[in-house]
Amino acid sequence: MATQSRAKTQRVTRARPRFSSLEEAVAAARALGPELRERVPEAERLRRLPRENVDALLESGLIRLEAPAKYGGSELNLDALLEVTGALAEACSATGWVYALWGAHMWLIAHYPEPVQEMVFGDPDTLISSVVATEGQPVRVDGGYRWTGRGFFSSGVDHCTWLTAALDVDPEGTPLGDRRWFLIPRSEFEIVDDWYTMGLKGTGSKTIVVEDVFVPDERIVRFRDLSEGSRASRLYKAAVFQAAFEFTYTLPLAGPVVGIARSLLAAVQERIAGRLASGRALQVATQTASLTRYAEAAAQIEAGRALLLETARRYCNMPAAEASPLDRAMGRMNVAYGAQLCRRAANLLFEFAGASNIYDGTEIQRLWRDSNAAAAHAGLQWDGPALTFGRTAMGLGQTPEASVRETPGV
Repeated sequence: MATQSRAKTQRVTRARPRFSSLEEAVAAARALGPELRERVPEAERLRRLPRENVDALLESGLIRLEAPAKYGGSELNLDALLEVTGALAEACSATGWVYALWGAHMWLIAHYPEPVQEMVFGDPDTLISSVVATEGQPVRVDGGYRWTGRGFFSSGVDHCTWLTAALDVDPEGTPLGDRRWFLIPRSEFEIVDDWYTMGLKGTGSKTIVVEDVFVPDERIVRFRDLSEGSRASRLYKAAVFQAAFEFTYTLPLAGPVVGIARSLLAAVQERIAGRLASGRALQVATQTASLTRYAEAAAQIEAGRALLLETARRYCNMPAAEASPLDRAMGRMNVAYGAQLCRRAANLLFEFAGASNIYDGTEIQRLWRDSNAAAAHAGLQWDGPALTFGRTAMGLGQTPEASVRETPGV
């Protein structure tokens, strides 16, 4: 498969579009909607994105929404990535989810040394997946580290050319440890086909296995440097490269939760409209309660989206050096709360959508499962960010470094 993919890459030479505004990017995402929606059953069957979806994302130019302009990127801010992700997820939950990660990883690559950026971005079809939950202690050797271990939940990994792995280099050395991103080429890890799940089936978020791979120092960046603002902030002037890691990495994952909830809202609206059009007096009369609950779900989705956009626009335009511990904690809290509001809306919609949705294969059930699977991501769960914000607001010893180290899913 890798050989075939490389041959195809060599045949694609035309330049991909760049976007000068959020509106342009969202329009491009919505233009992909019909074909992505049509391939949802195939994604579910394959348990990964169809190759056609991947090619469509690459050709659209949306993958490099947050990449440096020097490498064909649009350098748009996180509100654009959030809205594009939501639009894609409305059509296909799995495509929206994988895109959110691939898009965020473009921002991450901009923080590596320039020769590494040139190597990664030099491939017009480069795609970077990640693993955050990992096993195995990296061992220091001359010029870098060697790692034998495993990583879990690597979304889109079947199609990636590179992998970023979050590893604790010295977990016992300091109270906060020393967590870093290791950049590994596709040729140096194996994929375990274990993605059998109740939701987000098409994301292919599989386990990877690494056996004694060498990662040189130039392909390793520290979480702490990303939080404080380092290489990218000096190389690139766009606001998105000045922002702290806490505000730019997990936030895009809330985008699919919004998009999935909006798609579910539309499906339920169609269901209610069908009942009202039936002409049967009793069925029409019983829809009054459904209408108020439908309205409540719509308001929750709008509120969640508004909170996420406000968070992106406030904190992703803030230089990392200016972000306080409370800013970082509030950013995390807002992302989790916005995602959970949309999850609640999805659950509310499913409750009154009707008993027929318990059957496998119904769109409403699929969207409900996808919503709950997406919002279960560690970075979107409520309890951890809520506790961190409460402790920070009350002055109980939280620091910027502690906020980074304790962030679930980061």
